[in-house]
Amino acid sequence: MSVAMSTIEHRFESERPLLMGLAYRMLGSRHAAEDIVQEAYLRWSKQHEVVANPRAWLSTVVTRLALDHCKSAEEQRKQYIGSWLPDPLCDSHTDPQHLLELDQSITMALLALLEQLTPGERAAFILHDLFDFSFQDIAVMLDKPEATCRKLASRSRNRIRQQPVASSVKSNEHSAMVTAFFSAIREANTSELVTLLSEDIVFKADGGGKATAVRRILRGRSDVVDWIQRVMLPHYSDPGVMLSYRIQRFNGAPGLLIFEAHKLVTAFSFVVDESGIRQIDALRNPDKLQWLV
Repeated sequence: MSVAMSTIEHRFESERPLLMGLAYRMLGSRHAAEDIVQEAYLRWSKQHEVVANPRAWLSTVVTRLALDHCKSAEEQRKQYIGSWLPDPLCDSHTDPQHLLELDQSITMALLALLEQLTPGERAAFILHDLFDFSFQDIAVMLDKPEATCRKLASRSRNRIRQQPVASSVKSNEHSAMVTAFFSAIREANTSELVTLLSEDIVFKADGGGKATAVRRILRGRSDVVDWIQRVMLPHYSDPGVMLSYRIQRFNGAPGLLIFEAHKLVTAFSFVVDESGIRQIDALRNPDKLQWLV
């Protein structure tokens, strides 16, 4: 490898965490994010000599590629069976060289909500609020007036404020709630379950048509408890079912992995606050669960 090529690759690799973090937050897909970052590298290797600001240039390329991908992804989402949740990102499996700054800006709840925004709203919010780009820079990236970019980010911010997207309790308290939730469903303890769930809890499940999962979004403690009683408890409390669990951090917070006969079948992520568990996202699509194995 030539010294020049080594320098080119080193400069790109120094920006990879930013680029992967940006693409993943934009798309919620690990494969798509990796493909976009690879395409950015190919363009960088051919044009780096005329690039004055590598970080800004690479971020612009990745943002625009992600926006293009959003157009095709939007059509695919219309055909998706049930609720869509992002690919999970396991903290412990993340290569330090490709660290995505795992924190509360990468929770399953936030990424799923970002998916409901327009691509422009999503990009403006992520670039400004999560990556600290100025609106002047964002205007260039999105090829829109600065005032428009400010409005896009503001609309996104207002939508996100309307629902909890990250836990507001300490990590150990969050983990305790996760453990208590599993104990309640394993023991079919409905009264304990009621005390754990917030009155306005939201429950979503993603089976992708490849695993059984409730297709509608459940809202409110009564609706969620009723469904858990009818569907989950008869199975989870069956002593003949070889169940095991593990609390594992993914997407910046402690989650619950459920195994049947040593096979990962469900990954629960939670939003917890002082009122209890506010949101549960149940990931059952095997194509997405593979990222946690």
